[in-house]
Amino acid sequence: MGFNGFRTCRFRDPLLWISVALLMSFAGGANATGIAQIIHARKVHFRTLGRTDKFLRDQMDRSHLNWRLIQVDARQIAVLADSLPTWFPAGSGKGHGVGTRASREIWAKPAAFTQAAQRMRISAQNMTRDAADHDLHAFTLDTRRLSQSCDSCHRVFRTHSSWW
Repeated sequence: MGFNGFRTCRFRDPLLWISVALLMSFAGGANATGIAQIIHARKVHFRTLGRTDKFLRDQMDRSHLNWRLIQVDARQIAVLADSLPTWFPAGSGKGHGVGTRASREIWAKPAAFTQAAQRMRISAQNMTRDAADHDLHAFTLDTRRLSQSCDSCHRVFRTHSSWW
């Protein structure tokens, strides 16, 4: 199976849901091992977001758009955006022997963090809708809005401003 075959494989989304469920189950345990697993899962999710965003942008740069792949990528981003607030349970910040760039502001200002995550979620949902409608203009605008929501969240809720 080629590279694109793997990306469109029907097992891609169920594996994501399994990892989200595992992350949420780890949130209940406040021991160091559980926190390390939460932080590791969070990093995996952010890497997946970054890769999916890159795949999406690569598709948009082609002369002939593959709307099926764009829809898959947009849906993947929307699924991750929906679950993002659960990646930061209380006590999963620094100080557990595992590196994290999560700022204390996430837990000090939970309403602001939730609002930032909501902006990302809305942009991702709009991208998914635009991809289903094959509306390149709206999709491009919502892709920009998603990037802006990511950037604004990283400025406030991440201790290091550079990407990955």
